[in-house]
Amino acid sequence: MDGKQIRHTLGVSLKCIRKSKKLNQEELAELIGKQPNSINRIETGLNFVTSDTLAELCNALNVPPETLFSKKIPTITQESLNYVKGINELLQTFSPEELKIAYNVLHALKM
Repeated sequence: MDGKQIRHTLGVSLKCIRKSKKLNQEELAELIGKQPNSINRIETGLNFVTSDTLAELCNALNVPPETLFSKKIPTITQESLNYVKGINELLQTFSPEELKIAYNVLHALKM
């Protein structure tokens, strides 16, 4: 793998995740305090990111850095977001012991 391939992977991943979050380039640029053309240049592989810009993108898109460098992008659907919202609402009603059990169940599912 060379630098061009890394820029391409980042660009494709960024575009896919941005679109899954229903953001256009201008909206994402505004979220991270950049010009819209900088998002375009990253997505097309013309420019790379600094560590600060990478952190801003990860925070704005709510993804870990490794997701932006993965060729396999997790699909984030509205249904998935609804499940997350529902789980969060349920967790608010749990006792500390129930939270521990829920954590252990989710952790076991992830393995």
